[in-house]
Amino acid sequence: MTRIDKDAWDRSLRALFGEGMFAAAGARRHDDWRRDALDVMRLAAADARGWPGLASAPGGGAYEPGPNGPFGAVTPDDFSGVFPVSRKGAEQIVVTLQGEWFRTDDIPDFPAREAELLAHARTLLDRFGEDALFFTNAVSARSDPHADMFRREGAYEGFTEHVMDCGVIALSATEVGVFWGFTID
Repeated sequence: MTRIDKDAWDRSLRALFGEGMFAAAGARRHDDWRRDALDVMRLAAADARGWPGLASAPGGGAYEPGPNGPFGAVTPDDFSGVFPVSRKGAEQIVVTLQGEWFRTDDIPDFPAREAELLAHARTLLDRFGEDALFFTNAVSARSDPHADMFRREGAYEGFTEHVMDCGVIALSATEVGVFWGFTID
């Protein structure tokens, strides 16, 4: 586990997240972590450390805070469609968000870049500490939170109105992070 700073976070965020992707973090303020995750998803929570996030809609525009954003219709009940996933699985999913259909075969030059991409994902998730919990809407985690998420089946419990979306929620005692990708067609 590496202790990270704002510069390392920013480098890894820029390396992994771009158009049609969402990455943000916020403070834990409620007993029910789902409320904190919703605040982050709706861009209603500032990053407690003041570190940058990214909320870029397909086509490159910014997602709007609140009900017009990608998670505007999400309710606490929708979190029944997320499943615990191991740290390694969470890292793998964060990497796959770069692929159009969240698969490694859609990531250019993936075999040569795999170690680098995983290092960036590890940097982002290390922010949440050794005791962090991770959740995903990738259905493969439902039956096996330790499954190889690079080789998972392509089924997801959708959170948005996009054709497909996939992501990871990272949870510590003090912070929550949301890392998500969207497919529009």
